[in-house]
Amino acid sequence: MDWDDLRIILQLVRAKQMTAAAKALGVDDSTVGRRVARLEKAIGAPLVERAGRRTVITEQGQKVAKAAERIESVILREITGLGEEASLVAGRVRIGAPEGFGVGYLARRLAELSLQYERLETELIALPRTYSLATREVDIAITLERPRTGQLTVRKLIDYALQIYGTDQYFEARGTPAATSDLKRHTLAGYIPELLFTEELSFDTVGDGEKLPLAVRSTSVIAQVNAVLSGAAIGILPRYLAAAHPELRPILTSEVHFVRSYWIAVHDDLKHFYRVRAVLDAIVSRVRQDASIFAGP
Repeated sequence: MDWDDLRIILQLVRAKQMTAAAKALGVDDSTVGRRVARLEKAIGAPLVERAGRRTVITEQGQKVAKAAERIESVILREITGLGEEASLVAGRVRIGAPEGFGVGYLARRLAELSLQYERLETELIALPRTYSLATREVDIAITLERPRTGQLTVRKLIDYALQIYGTDQYFEARGTPAATSDLKRHTLAGYIPELLFTEELSFDTVGDGEKLPLAVRSTSVIAQVNAVLSGAAIGILPRYLAAAHPELRPILTSEVHFVRSYWIAVHDDLKHFYRVRAVLDAIVSRVRQDASIFAGP
């Protein structure tokens, strides 16, 4: 039985689709099909069922994938990385982060890190979604909720504050709200409530549960920042994103103030890799150096 064949079924379970699995493994669909057939013959049981473009993993296939995952874990923990030199940080590290933190803060710092480690390659996935460490989707995950399951090493990265911001252009045209009750007469940018990937991004009520009248909605906090920068709207924005734009002015700072947290996690199978530890420690160190822009004075 070939490890490469076991790796195919493992990726099929993770990708849930033949084409996606083939792309992740860098092979074509026919190779995936051929390897699965060879593994089925060796085991003597069907591992997948094909229904048009859909690939359904059988109960036997799930069991084989779980066994393959255990083998993968042993390889990662005990074999891969043995040749690494402690003084050499090299290879690829993939980081998954929420869009605002990834695009608005982390991208620049990762680029600076590449100057320190010439042989290090970093990949940043910055989308409004969560990421799976268990399926090796990313090596390091930054999340808005503390991960509670899996063999992970987790620590709080930073607390960050959010407030309502606007521009002088907006306030001169529409006036400055003096109380939360005034907000219903203003144009607010915010998230699309039903498309939130976590309730930690729910900011649609203030004060005693007063509903905010969101007129400009997006799944992207960067889009919300740009809407506010246009001078046509105001919105609840992370302080660390607003800090990059001096023209953004906070209002109602006593009445509207939210605090959320970022967590950083790595799978226990990967935490001993020099390159992963170097990136993890660099992110934590830099964020804590910049603590003032996240929580403010």
